[in-house]
Amino acid sequence: MPIGVPQRDRCAFCTNLQGANRFAVVEELTETVAFLPPRQSGLGHVLVIPRRHAPTLIDLEADEAVAIMRQVHRIANAIARAYDPAGINIFQNNGVTAGQTVPHYHVHIVPSYPGDPEGRIFRSEDVERTPHEDLLLVAERIRAHLDSPGR
Repeated sequence: MPIGVPQRDRCAFCTNLQGANRFAVVEELTETVAFLPPRQSGLGHVLVIPRRHAPTLIDLEADEAVAIMRQVHRIANAIARAYDPAGINIFQNNGVTAGQTVPHYHVHIVPSYPGDPEGRIFRSEDVERTPHEDLLLVAERIRAHLDSPGR
């Protein structure tokens, strides 16, 4: 049975990559992009996506999956240095029944802090939108703590 992905007229992430929407970029690499979603589940919440449209993990090429995880690792380290969280959730959803809401593969990196509920479930609709100017400041702070891509 094929994995059912969200049905949309346009992919929001592809639209972002084409420059139609403004978004707070943390880092752009050849195969991947890291940016802040407009709804922050924790201060420093970042998404990492492939540049090529691929709906799920199964649709990625092996080298794309490696490039994504490399960037996830680097961004998580930068978030840890920038914000000193008590923990970091790293997750992704494949298919509507698994909670996928955007039809483009993406990995969430969500820092957690003292007082956050343990084992919380992340639903973007439960979180208010963060002003774009605030997102740009968070992206800048994380960027300042990034190691070079080859490390």
